[in-house]
Amino acid sequence: MTTRTTGDPTHDAMRVATFWHPRAEGASHKILVGACLTFHELGYHGASTRMIAQRAQMSAGSLYVHFASKEDLFFRIVMDSHAAALEALRQAVGLGTDPAERLRLFVATYATWHAEWNVIARPVHNDLHVLTDEHFEEVVAVRRATMSLLDEILGAGVDAGQFSVSDLPGTRRLFMSVCIDVCRWYVEGGERSATSIGLQYSELALKFVRS
Repeated sequence: MTTRTTGDPTHDAMRVATFWHPRAEGASHKILVGACLTFHELGYHGASTRMIAQRAQMSAGSLYVHFASKEDLFFRIVMDSHAAALEALRQAVGLGTDPAERLRLFVATYATWHAEWNVIARPVHNDLHVLTDEHFEEVVAVRRATMSLLDEILGAGVDAGQFSVSDLPGTRRLFMSVCIDVCRWYVEGGERSATSIGLQYSELALKFVRS
């Protein structure tokens, strides 16, 4: 069973509702918010559609009007969260003027995003394996776009003589993994803010590629 990363369920609900406001409306919005909170608390396997429906203040039958199955609902959450993270990265990296600045922005944004949206991101990354092969391939396509963005930055840094990296795929895996892992341990209201974590990770990333 998944352990909560914050002791304030009201705050969690407000945060998750904010995430879904521009992405869903009406009953779908209520279901997605309820599903995110239930998956966060109980994990994919511990959460039933009945629990999710109750969280959304709907009947279990009403849920299936909008989503074909629990897996289909989880897939929507996985896809939208991956797409949101990628869009945040593209916007941030677009502000950089050279590879070093773009790498700093990429790592800071990716780590911060996984801290700020940990309630959504944690079950997404912990339970990806439950997706059907078809759904998983769609998620992989978004992940590959994220990987390509970082590969482009690292490659440009090497070509410009700013980075000293002998293993580009390994370096990319390292940076992405440590940023994603933030969602598994981050505690909102703790000693470290999401922004401070992102800044620290970005500084460490630059030191790593320049060593």
